[in-house]
Amino acid sequence: MKSLTINEDWWSVFLGLAIVLAAVVAMESGNVFDAVKASVPAAWPAQPLLKGFSGEWPAMVAVLVVLGLGTGIGVFAMGGKVGAYLGGFSLFALGSIVVLIIGSQQTIKTYGLEYPFWALLIGLGIGNLLEIPSWFHEAAGRTELFIKTGIVLLGASFPFTTIVQGGGWGFLEALVIVAAGFTTATLVGRAFGFENRFIAVLGAGGSVCGVSAAIAVGSSVDADKKQIGYIVSLVVVFALALVFVLPLAAGLLGFDPVVAGAWIGGSELADAAGLASATLVGEKAVRAFLLVKLNRDVFIGFLSFGLATLALTRWKRKEGAGARPAAGMIWDRFPKFVLAFLLASALVTALTSSLGKQAVDAHLAGPLNTVRTWLFALAFLCIGINTKFKDLRSIGAKPVIAFSAVVLVNFLVGCLSAWLFFGGVFGRPLG
Repeated sequence: MKSLTINEDWWSVFLGLAIVLAAVVAMESGNVFDAVKASVPAAWPAQPLLKGFSGEWPAMVAVLVVLGLGTGIGVFAMGGKVGAYLGGFSLFALGSIVVLIIGSQQTIKTYGLEYPFWALLIGLGIGNLLEIPSWFHEAAGRTELFIKTGIVLLGASFPFTTIVQGGGWGFLEALVIVAAGFTTATLVGRAFGFENRFIAVLGAGGSVCGVSAAIAVGSSVDADKKQIGYIVSLVVVFALALVFVLPLAAGLLGFDPVVAGAWIGGSELADAAGLASATLVGEKAVRAFLLVKLNRDVFIGFLSFGLATLALTRWKRKEGAGARPAAGMIWDRFPKFVLAFLLASALVTALTSSLGKQAVDAHLAGPLNTVRTWLFALAFLCIGINTKFKDLRSIGAKPVIAFSAVVLVNFLVGCLSAWLFFGGVFGRPLG
């Protein structure tokens, strides 16, 4: 029960499923949730900006107030400072409105500069050029809560049949990526003389799920907190660069959106950054991205358990063997929001079979996608603000080189495996 109150993973499940269920009830009650769709700024200048905004702002305020209160409850339950969080959230809400207005400008959109680009750019400017007050970090540090809740909502627009059809190929690509990443981390780490625990954190951060995996595996093997901090800093900076590099590389190679999304899912380091990158390509890319990246996330629990066992039984820690990790660690580290994503997908797929796709898309998936857009805008702003380039100064050359090697190998292996498993060579699950 204690984990339910302190874990952002669990609170993303609660909030995400609560929003989905509220949308279902609203649809059954006369489609009252449809008003939410007016909260995202319409494309302008086809729709005059000021005139459109005058009709959109009530829905904007309503959505942001509900999200602020909902996430605020989670922050309170997790022991956070609610007053500071709500103050920071209010500023993020204003920033997300600006980001979505800029991203809806039609000329800018033709160049592929969607709202994730502007959220990251504005966040980077704020985080690296301004001195951020300490109270603001109560909201700025909630990237995981925003992005995981958004992914749960994304499940409502992701047919369960598609997950069944492509999940096997997504798992296969994820397996290849994790194996390649850990192999590279081991070879390069041993060549540089890194200890085993640091190599484990290096492999997890570069090939599984970025920050979450680095922290989970690092705590499981009792790695030095400074070393975990090194990898976390590198993940944030490299993930930001890959947001733009991966779509550009996929375009130069002529990959269709599905293959591009699968490549992003295999090579991007973090869920939030990967979604930003896939969104720049398109909705099909987002679906392929999720099939691969969520499979990579699932490895966190199993790797944490396996590496903890290895650390205690084979690495002969001088501090003492300690207690052998229990199999329950797999569940403890397992990303619960993945299960909520599947549950939302199954629920909406069942409703589609009874009510029809057109009705569900218009009155359920559509409004939920709008709420998801706001959550992603908030998350992408957080990524930018939390990316501090100055953090790289104290890391040293060897960890940067080693991490770069892992990222490069996964970049190349991700490209090849996406082409093989999603491009029609072995399979075309979303084609």
